[in-house]
Amino acid sequence: MATLTATPTAPASAPRTKRTGPGPKPLPIIGRTAVWMWLLVSMVPLIFMVVTSFKPSGIAKQLPPVWIFKPTLSHYIQVLQGGSGTSVGFDRLLLNSAAVTIGSTVLTLALAVPAAYALSLRTFRPRNGLSSWILSTYMFPPIVAVIPIFIYAGKLNLIDTYPVLIVPYAAFNLPIAVWILRSSILQIPYEIQESAMVDGASRLVVLRRIILPLLAPSIATAAILSAILAWNEFLFALSLTRAAAKTSPVGVQEFTGMFGTDWGNLTAASAVIAAPIVIMTLILRRRIVSGLTFGAVK
Repeated sequence: MATLTATPTAPASAPRTKRTGPGPKPLPIIGRTAVWMWLLVSMVPLIFMVVTSFKPSGIAKQLPPVWIFKPTLSHYIQVLQGGSGTSVGFDRLLLNSAAVTIGSTVLTLALAVPAAYALSLRTFRPRNGLSSWILSTYMFPPIVAVIPIFIYAGKLNLIDTYPVLIVPYAAFNLPIAVWILRSSILQIPYEIQESAMVDGASRLVVLRRIILPLLAPSIATAAILSAILAWNEFLFALSLTRAAAKTSPVGVQEFTGMFGTDWGNLTAASAVIAAPIVIMTLILRRRIVSGLTFGAVK
């Protein structure tokens, strides 16, 4: 008699579900949206300035603003040709701004590089305290120094000259430049310097052949920041110059007089002043970011 045996059956496998990664988190999306909204809002004055600079004189100051018009370059031509709206030709004002900016930036770097290197040496014991003190001077309000500098510049017959602007600009840019460069030098392995000195290299040779090539991004960052601050500075240029060394930020105010404001030339001059810094920042933005972050992570 045959016996029936039940064979065990495999349990039915559950249907496989496709694993999906975690969805986008709401907080980063909200943060990015807020940043982009803030950027768009902050760009409104710049866009309004550029648009107004292309408007004909008859509609440049109409309220509410006219957005449909035939663009014109007449305001830029008047501004760049010089002698329009300012006591000194605007072309000369731009030249003065460029000379002062280049001079102060070169002086800042010439002092900041060796100072930062000295403050990074392990053999220099007060390096940390002195570095903190140098950075704290960056909080010094420049307006406090205007009157003393004006008095001494008058005694030295330096009023309305390039040095009377170059030296103060370099002095106020020096703390942040020294701090950026020192932070970057500290991230360079100290053993590289020691091995070079064992081979007979002096401190100057180490600085010139080892430190400077590795410090190029930070030097570019310090140079750009110093140039931006010097190019846009208004208070010292207004107080210490008359005509020969007057810079473009001071000349812009002369488009506003007792009979009204020449909005077309004013916005065109403002756009010309802003253009070099904006273009330089866009071209060298990676250098700026790499220089600021070099030394941020240990």
